[in-house]
Amino acid sequence: MYWIFSILFAVSVLIPDIIRGDISFIAEERAEEVAIFILGSMAFLTFVQNERRIAIQKKEKEKTQKKMDQAVKDLVDSYSYIGEVNRKMDILMGVALGLSDRSILDRKKEKEAYESIINAANYLLKAESAIIRFVELGKNQTEKEIKLSEEHLSSIANKELTGMGENVNVKKQDHALIVSSPQKINNVKSYLIIQGYDESEEGKPKNMEILKLFASQAIFLYSYMLKEEKKCD
Repeated sequence: MYWIFSILFAVSVLIPDIIRGDISFIAEERAEEVAIFILGSMAFLTFVQNERRIAIQKKEKEKTQKKMDQAVKDLVDSYSYIGEVNRKMDILMGVALGLSDRSILDRKKEKEAYESIINAANYLLKAESAIIRFVELGKNQTEKEIKLSEEHLSSIANKELTGMGENVNVKKQDHALIVSSPQKINNVKSYLIIQGYDESEEGKPKNMEILKLFASQAIFLYSYMLKEEKKCD
């Protein structure tokens, strides 16, 4: 475009040498003015068209850059999601492996398994503390409770836990998140009581499914150990 503009400018400068004498009924001076005006208009239109083309290219470049930025963001989010899923799978595998070989389960291993469930629950929800409580539904009586330290106490009464209902496995109560095992064994259910947690993590459905799985593993371990104790008796 710029070379066209240069040619038109050069021709307009040479108009006095190109036009010599009157043209038909138009005087020489008027003819030169008209020719210069036409060439100037052509040069101006050429310049405007070039600027418009540059503006269009700039917009297209900005759109392409936005698409690239979004693609990079989506890729980073995808890697973050994959990393999060892998970490959760590692947690599940760690807990599952702790319960897989029942032949070596004893009081120490049982305690370690419960603690791994509590630590995994804390990790998933970025929580400050969690406990596992086993409650006999008919009597609202605590059969067993596991916590990592004496500071990790819960003020949730058993009647609040058993009052959740058969089909309710997740509930908020007094700034705590309660996750119950979907199963009951010998009329006993396990309850994960998690306090000081990140509510954004609670909103992820997969986290809730994993926590319910942890509660199920806890009640299965509890019932198995109780059955083994009765055998020894």
